[in-house]
Amino acid sequence: MSAARPAAAAALFLVAISRTLAGQVSGTFDFGAGTYRPDRALPGGVASFAPTLALDAGPFRVGASGVYTDAPGGRWNFQGLATALARSPRAGIFHAELAGQVDWTRHYQARGTTALVGEVRAHASPSANTTLWLGRGLGNASSLGGRRQVQRSHVGTSARFGAVQIGFTVSRTSFDLMSGPAPASDSVPIAAPAGPANQDTVRLGRKALTDAMLTGRWRLANMDFDLALGRRFSEGTPHLTIWGVSASRSLTPQLALVAGAGRSGYDAVTSVPGSRYFVVGLRLKLAPSYIPGIALPAPSSDRTPFRIGPALAAGREVRLRAPGAREVEIAGDFTDWRPVALAPAGEGAWRMVLRIPAGLHRLAVRLDGGAWRAPPGARPLASEFGGEVAEIVVE
Repeated sequence: MSAARPAAAAALFLVAISRTLAGQVSGTFDFGAGTYRPDRALPGGVASFAPTLALDAGPFRVGASGVYTDAPGGRWNFQGLATALARSPRAGIFHAELAGQVDWTRHYQARGTTALVGEVRAHASPSANTTLWLGRGLGNASSLGGRRQVQRSHVGTSARFGAVQIGFTVSRTSFDLMSGPAPASDSVPIAAPAGPANQDTVRLGRKALTDAMLTGRWRLANMDFDLALGRRFSEGTPHLTIWGVSASRSLTPQLALVAGAGRSGYDAVTSVPGSRYFVVGLRLKLAPSYIPGIALPAPSSDRTPFRIGPALAAGREVRLRAPGAREVEIAGDFTDWRPVALAPAGEGAWRMVLRIPAGLHRLAVRLDGGAWRAPPGARPLASEFGGEVAEIVVE
């Protein structure tokens, strides 16, 4: 099936890069069923499969995800996304990122769409729980047999208040309007019948749209809630409210019940239609694992409640004793405060190898999705956003 080729290529790329980079691999597989109501097609029930896979290796992150849906009558559809990101060293509160992404769609009776965009971002973190960023991207998209240039600019902020993460982003996308097979308005069909591409396309001008999005995430002991609410503004077309809500409840460390609903907007760049959807299913979570590209520190038999080991080529071993815990995470300035799951190491110990430079660091740990706390044995400090952190000198 042609829909599987980009996904297979992304998976092979992850395998290839993992041979040269040491890093943590994580992933999920969602299986579900629900309803799907596209704006310009017949609604109906669907079965869905949505895998995600990510490799974190120091300043690099590579990811791939997809959603495959199958409706009665053989009406299948596939949407995929692959991303790569490189992060610069910090300079005070600032750091930069270079990112690229490719997304694509395939449909049971239509030519697919593809978009490839590269982007540069600048980040500022005035506090441990607050981040500001702006970015500029440039790329190309192909749909309905035509190609068009795409430019994207965005600015945003995020803040963490205890167990709640809130973000706000404003993004502006501009793209070429093409004659022939490329659509010039929101009233065109979602895709053209499969066949040779029409090369007689003419650039007619440019169109722009702006999305303002508010996002939030709330994590309890064994439940996650995600919310997105936004508004799309575009010249010549009605403004549109976009929203999505999802929830997951962990049944075991590797299995969760998930549900989601929302309203997505029409993608004027690739001509993918907007839709309303509802889905419920199960999520299988891969236990975090470490792929060594170079020698790893040997697992320590030290029974100290918490320790950060010496620097070796692959990084430092972070080890924490938490007997009875089902999930252990660590976050700190060395992870940009993104939670990183530790792997079970036996006898109540958990470990992960991370790249942590020498110096003073702020960090916190979380057990089974609870509150963020200072690691065992470290002096707790109150966080301005709730919970605890600790300051530790790494030599």
